Amino acid sequence: MLVKKMLAAFKSNSKVLKMINPDPSSTNIITRRTFLKTFIGAAAGFHFFGLFSLKNDTELVRHQPALVIADEVQSPQPQPIINKPFINAFNHIETPTYDRSGQAVHPSVIDFKTEYGIETWGEFRYWMVFTPYPNFNSAFENPSLLVSKDGLTWIDPPNIKNPLALKPLGSLNGNYNSDPELVYDPDQNTLILYWREYSGNVFEKIWVKKISSDYKQSDKILCFEKAWDYKKTGLVLSPTVWRKSANEWYMWTTDGNLTMHLYASTDGITWSSGQPCSVPWDTWNGGYIPWHIAAKPNPIKQTIDFLVAGWPKQGTIKDCQLLYATAPMSQPKEITMPLLGSLLVAGASDQWDNGYIYRSSFVLEPGDAPKFRIWYSACSKEKAWHIGYTEGTLDNITSNTQQT
Repeated sequence: MLVKKMLAAFKSNSKVLKMINPDPSSTNIITRRTFLKTFIGAAAGFHFFGLFSLKNDTELVRHQPALVIADEVQSPQPQPIINKPFINAFNHIETPTYDRSGQAVHPSVIDFKTEYGIETWGEFRYWMVFTPYPNFNSAFENPSLLVSKDGLTWIDPPNIKNPLALKPLGSLNGNYNSDPELVYDPDQNTLILYWREYSGNVFEKIWVKKISSDYKQSDKILCFEKAWDYKKTGLVLSPTVWRKSANEWYMWTTDGNLTMHLYASTDGITWSSGQPCSVPWDTWNGGYIPWHIAAKPNPIKQTIDFLVAGWPKQGTIKDCQLLYATAPMSQPKEITMPLLGSLLVAGASDQWDNGYIYRSSFVLEPGDAPKFRIWYSACSKEKAWHIGYTEGTLDNITSNTQQT
């Protein structure tokens, strides 16, 4: 019966097979061996995870995702999201946006149950900050919040009006917001929202706003400002924050070149000057440029783990991939890249993420082989931005990824 159901699913959803090879240059020719591998892997997924229920042997029905325990059943999504460890998401997540484009980038996700042992916060387990970016239009690139019960179905939070910060005054393309980051402060029971403001060739600012569990917001507070020098170097990109304790906070940013900088704070508001970190990507696999980053603590290994969106030195941003890096908690400037290759590259030629991979977020589930649950943003070659979800362990990447 399982074989009959799988064959019916294959016939009705044969597009899935075309996505197994994430290489955009692939001709999508499926060999007999590839088909058998795909068939067996999909059968195992159906059997063990219950991602689908087959009705009358042909109709695919979306069930509540088995990969994430939801607090209550959500309305089903119209299309299934199927994943294998660190394989590109077959479909992107639906993200409501205030501009109604549904296009989203720069996710920063908190899972209160996994990360803090709290079933829900503000009535929801998952919180995400992101920015709309419809077809690369920076005028709409303003920090916005979504909430979720299961990490896959996202809605606007009640009593919060998006965006949380309006477009800065100035020229249409020369002044904009970007790069939001969401952090939880358990001592204050408050969400801390950071974001970057850019004023064309003049300055960059890092702002912060606090949000309570009853959805009240503070006024925005300026963390620091960096004036541009005449050479237009040393950007302050993609702030990502680790709250180690009530009076020990760390922030990393990238500069658009090779250097990542580390800042320190006693309150998450006032920050020290940035200190350069080590640059393992300078020589890793021929050299990469780090662009956007996300950091989370790994308490078991006493490390800080990073997802890094970067591209080869000999390439461009259109070659951006998702990389992994790590640093000891005791030496947060000493970053290394222990894996042989990238976590994710652009999807197949006909997929939603066939342009390039961008800023991503993750939750680390502890265990003998810690599982990374990743929400990643990517664009299509048609310049549409969306967020996808995938998961897996680093063991898969270490053993299966070849050097580039």
